[in-house]
Amino acid sequence: MARVRLAPGGEEFLVGADEDILTAALRHGVNLQYGCRHGNCSSCKHWLIDGDVDDSAASVYAIPRDEREDGAILLCCTFAKSDLVIEIHQHDGVEILPPMTPPSRRRATVLEQRARTPNLVELRVELDEPLSFRAGQYAEFTLDTGERRSYSLVNPPSSGREMTFCVKRVQNGLFSKVLDHIGPGSTLHLEAPFGTMFLRDTGRPVIAAAIGSGIAPILSILTDAAEHNRDVPIRFYYGARCAADLVYLDEIAQLSTRLTDFRFIACLSQGAPDMVPNSRSGRVTRVIAEDIRDASAYDAYLCGAPEMCDAVGRLLEAKGLPEARIHADKFYPAVESAPVPT
Repeated sequence: MARVRLAPGGEEFLVGADEDILTAALRHGVNLQYGCRHGNCSSCKHWLIDGDVDDSAASVYAIPRDEREDGAILLCCTFAKSDLVIEIHQHDGVEILPPMTPPSRRRATVLEQRARTPNLVELRVELDEPLSFRAGQYAEFTLDTGERRSYSLVNPPSSGREMTFCVKRVQNGLFSKVLDHIGPGSTLHLEAPFGTMFLRDTGRPVIAAAIGSGIAPILSILTDAAEHNRDVPIRFYYGARCAADLVYLDEIAQLSTRLTDFRFIACLSQGAPDMVPNSRSGRVTRVIAEDIRDASAYDAYLCGAPEMCDAVGRLLEAKGLPEARIHADKFYPAVESAPVPT
C-alpha cells in the first residue's frame, strides 16, 4: 500500500498496488472532480509534486506533452509506485463537491433486455443489495476480462434494487457481445455510483441536452426532480437522426405532467419534425442557438458524444454561461468501430 497526500488540503488515503489513484480516493470518500474514468476527458488532471508513479495507461491526447513534463497526471489511470504528494489543481470557479456515497460492488441479476431501437438496448437488473446514488450518476460493469464498461442509470434513486440502463450497441464492443449471451437470470457484476453530473440544488433554470443513450442520466435527473417537486424551469433538448431513433418519449410525456415548468424539444438532424410533437429540424446545437439568447442564468447538463457536449458547452459559454455551471457526462467509445446511428 502507498500513502497519497493531497495538497493543499492535506487529505491522506492509501492506494493498493493494482488500484488507480482516483478509485482509491473515491473508496475513501474523498470527493474529486472526474469524468470518464478511462483517461479520455482529462477532468481528473492534477499535478504530481513528489513520488513515483506509473501513468503509462494515460492517453497521449489527454495531456499535452509540456504538461506531462511538468508533472501533470490523470488520477483515473495513474498507479502509485511510492508514497505520493499530489497538488489538487483548483482555480476560481471550481465547484466544491458535496459528500457523496463511495462506490461499492454489487451482484446484478438480469431481469430483461429489450431493443429500444436497432442500436439502443434497455437492460434491467436487480441488485443483491440496494444502492445509494444521485440521479445522473453511472455504474461500471466488470467483464470477465477484467475490463470495465460504464453506463448511466435511467432510473431515479428511489427505485430500490431494480436498476435500468440504456446501452448503445457498438460494433465489436465487449459489452455488446455480453448482451448477445445473457438473458433473464444471468449474473453481472458492477460497481457504483460514479460521476459528478447530478442535479445541483441552485434554484437556477436548467438546460439539458442529450443524444442517443445520453438520455439515460437526464431521464434519471428529470424523474428525481419530479419526485422531489423541483419547480425550476427545465428545457430538455434531445437529438437524433430521425423519429425512430428517439427513445423514452412516453416517459418524457408523463414527466411533462409532473414537472411544473418543463419543455421538451426533440431535435431531428435528418427526419421530418412533424412526425414527433415538440420537434424541430436540426442538430441540438443549432436548436439551442436559436432558442437561447442569454444563457447566463442557467445551469447546464449535457450527455452523449463528446463532440456534442463540447459543441453545446462552447455555445453556452459564448452566450454567457460560466464553465463551472456546465456539467457534462461524455460517452467516449470503448473501441474503434464503424459509425452507427445515435
